[in-house]
Amino acid sequence: MERREFIKTTLGSIFFGSLGCSLNAVPSYGKQKDKRPNILWIMMDDCRADAVGCYGKPWVKTPNMDAIAQQGTRFQTAIVQNPVCVPSRTSMKTGHYPYEFGIMAMGKPPTIPEPYINQHKIDTIKKTPTLLDYWKQVGIPTVNVGKIHAFREVWTRWGEKQALIDVFGDTREKKDQKRFEQFSQNNPYPTVKTKTHQWMIGGVVPVEPEETQTWRLGDLAVKTLMELSASDQPFFLRVSFHAPHVPCRVPKSYMIDPKTINLPLPDETELKSKPRFERECLQVYAGGLDLNREQIDTCRGTYYGMVSLVDDQVGRLVEVLRKTGKLKNTIIAVNADQGFQLGEHGLWKKRVFYEQNVCVPFIISCPRLLPANKVIDEPVEMVDFLPTLMDLSGLKPPDSIRGRSLMPLIRGEVKKWREACFCEIDHSRSMYDELRRGTGRRVMVRTKEWKLIFFMDKRVADKDGALYNLINDPDERENLYGKPKYKNIVKYLEGLADDWDRKI
Repeated sequence: MERREFIKTTLGSIFFGSLGCSLNAVPSYGKQKDKRPNILWIMMDDCRADAVGCYGKPWVKTPNMDAIAQQGTRFQTAIVQNPVCVPSRTSMKTGHYPYEFGIMAMGKPPTIPEPYINQHKIDTIKKTPTLLDYWKQVGIPTVNVGKIHAFREVWTRWGEKQALIDVFGDTREKKDQKRFEQFSQNNPYPTVKTKTHQWMIGGVVPVEPEETQTWRLGDLAVKTLMELSASDQPFFLRVSFHAPHVPCRVPKSYMIDPKTINLPLPDETELKSKPRFERECLQVYAGGLDLNREQIDTCRGTYYGMVSLVDDQVGRLVEVLRKTGKLKNTIIAVNADQGFQLGEHGLWKKRVFYEQNVCVPFIISCPRLLPANKVIDEPVEMVDFLPTLMDLSGLKPPDSIRGRSLMPLIRGEVKKWREACFCEIDHSRSMYDELRRGTGRRVMVRTKEWKLIFFMDKRVADKDGALYNLINDPDERENLYGKPKYKNIVKYLEGLADDWDRKI
């Protein structure tokens, strides 16, 4: 049996097997430092929910994250607050929505100032601690391995490993160039790039798994976790993987067979009914219609394979906890900053509000504190992520934030959480000119049944909306916006957005 198959078939089944924990009650901890649980936060970049096996796709190979979900709580629908990295991560770390702290995109200042910005609120948030600072205040240093993106200063220490290639698929070191060039001549899955910006979004590379940035980060994370576990003091370790972000690439042994992947193909007919912003701006940015079927297959197999490579590192980390006796009192949390389009709706990458982009994996486990094999169907927001960890750690989330602990949902004390979830991005702040012209703040309002997307910005005359019935049309193919029959639904959802926006 090959090493990789041994890891996948063995570790996932033995990590939790000896614990025998399935708690219905969730005990609370006192303020004593030695009673607080450890935290291992595993974060991925651009990872959509269905890239983790427990979310239902049969071709996905993530036995270790699936085992964590089986022994803990999985949130079926976890919505990020912004569909790009920095504002999404900032929202998690502060407990506020992006419009409240003023980081709405990654790019350049807008040509016309944003009318929705409240500078007093932004200044207040800048002066207050992030949620990660609360652990440091009780003597638990926060340690990060891997990608940081925003608030570097909140980490007591950090470590990083550079990728062998850049986002365009070019080698960073001259010594690697020759073998990449030779391999490209007989590559069964050659490099695929987006048309406009030439980002590498798929392909096999001539490296061993241990050479990849993901595995080398795993090595550093294992070393760091062993050091932290050697102490009797609680620890907080985040392992922040770059995968499956571009450049999307995998060693051949990790490519998921594209023949097993069953996802909708880009459809030009469907695209005609979509908002102008999708048909024009996003198609230039990263349109799926630019790729042929073979390229699409390569990219999809690569993407899911990258998550599988991350999963093997997760297995190594959980094994450290098991061997050091820390597993029972360690909160293991798995999530991501946003998802990724794989050609659905004719789009690639991100900066859009389809479920593949705004829904991320959210799994949390701790045998001593949390029930096993629990699934929460109620939609939640990632702004609630750190308040939930704080609650489990015996820390009180500040009243000034919008995020709330999800423990009442986990305990079964409440059945309904929020009436709607929200996500937003201001394309007038984009780094890409094709997204900046004639655009601004675009907002998503999502209930269990409906999703509304529109420009919520006085600078943009045309709301350019989309409306989907998530019960009758879960794939979001039929845009109902503008049809008289749904006028009151649009008005109702816009009202929810107005109420949310006014709570600044």
